[in-house]
Amino acid sequence: MAQLKHKARRVQGDTYEPACRLVSLFTASGESDATYDLVVKLGRKAASYGETVLILDAVGGELLRRSGIVHARTLDDVARGNAQVSDALYITSNEHFTAGAVGPQSLEDALGLLAALSLSYDWVFVVPEVGCTPAHVRLGAASDVSVVSYDTQGDDFMRAFWMVDAVRRRAPDFDPLVLSTGEKCDAVETALMLSDTVREHLGAPTPYAGHVDDLHIETRLLEQMRDQAARRAVA
Repeated sequence: MAQLKHKARRVQGDTYEPACRLVSLFTASGESDATYDLVVKLGRKAASYGETVLILDAVGGELLRRSGIVHARTLDDVARGNAQVSDALYITSNEHFTAGAVGPQSLEDALGLLAALSLSYDWVFVVPEVGCTPAHVRLGAASDVSVVSYDTQGDDFMRAFWMVDAVRRRAPDFDPLVLSTGEKCDAVETALMLSDTVREHLGAPTPYAGHVDDLHIETRLLEQMRDQAARRAVA
């Protein structure tokens, strides 16, 4: 998975080459509904620009439900030979992005298929369950862009720090965009605390992308993702 090609989106004659941006969206805290809603907004916004979008749901079908998609097949069915990839991917009726569910197989088992699918779209947003398993680390290390969200309450920002620490042990250049959820009044303070903690213990601090309730956050976040993927492509 670490061998993914980083391409620029271009059309030559009748040939369309997708940008192949693989984006992992991690939730460091237990509160995840706001992050799930944001992923759907990101899919809608990117599709509105004419870009191809695939949202991959590794959270038990919750993202598909929020997109109004009733699904019968998952990528687990594909891996078992019980369905074709096209059977497990669903195009939203009026939002023009595609979504699919990983299904009951583990994220670790699905990584190879996720990598293959990412080569066919401009954006592939992968949303795993809350946590920081070896599969999360591998996914973060292989992604063109990662987002780590955390709740502003208490010391939940430290869960984001632990995730950055875990992935940087495998991929030292892991530089996720950090997104806060929860009480907006505490967003700046906790973002600074997280940045200072990362700087003190891990080196380069992670960039703060804003709060999930910020106006037009999906538009700004997409631009940040696009810039970061472009920088990685030429690195």
